[in-house]
Amino acid sequence: MLPNLTESAAALTAEWEASWNAHDMSRMARLLAEDADWVTVGGRHLQGRAQVESVHAALHQAQLRSSIWTNRSHAVQLLSPDVALLHLNWSVQGDLDPDGTMRKPRDGVFTWVLVASAGAWRIRAAHATNLTVP
Repeated sequence: MLPNLTESAAALTAEWEASWNAHDMSRMARLLAEDADWVTVGGRHLQGRAQVESVHAALHQAQLRSSIWTNRSHAVQLLSPDVALLHLNWSVQGDLDPDGTMRKPRDGVFTWVLVASAGAWRIRAAHATNLTVP
């Protein structure tokens, strides 16, 4: 039996925030399905848990090493008995542009497709988007 989706979504988003702020991408990778499909906020398409972890680990050693992630809110809905859709509103501050200059704090939205795997919900697909303010 799968854990409650509402509770699982809250736990997944909290663990994402905690692993980001600890800059522990091995910990973050445990949230992902093995065959994760990922589009970064910069538009890079990553395939598989190992690549998502590797790319994020490199970023957290450089541009994101001092960043602080904050979850703002999330909403989740069941699409089928073992697939769910989650939208996570977030903010990040303390990250750097590629040239090393400090970025302004920014907000964004994550879209996750969650799948039931081995009795738990895992992130199977993700797409991150920065919000722009006119």
